[in-house]
Amino acid sequence: MKSFALDSNNDILVQNGTFTLVEGAAETVQSVRSRLLMYMGEWFLDTTAGTPYFQEIFIKPANLANIESIFKQRILETDGVTKLNSFFMDYDGGNSRNLSVSFEAETKYGTINLNEVTINV
Repeated sequence: MKSFALDSNNDILVQNGTFTLVEGAAETVQSVRSRLLMYMGEWFLDTTAGTPYFQEIFIKPANLANIESIFKQRILETDGVTKLNSFFMDYDGGNSRNLSVSFEAETKYGTINLNEVTINV
């Protein structure tokens, strides 16, 4: 299957006036990244789709075990992902309040690495 390629801002990538497509492992990486960054309730056609940031992640005090579980589940439920090999989550609870997720997973296309998805809490 093919999808429109997205740039680093999650906008559809257009090169030389043509939409760029992505498939295979690159499509799976893009899909995982999009799933992790999509807020629950963001898409008006399905308000249950997305990551429950306001419902379960942006709460005080942060429950890091629950947050890690949510992200792992979102990754594993992504089409094409068959196994999560490694997972690393880094939360900076200071002034920046950034949350970064990195992982390696097995897919139907082989092993993929997502170096970092950063969420500004």
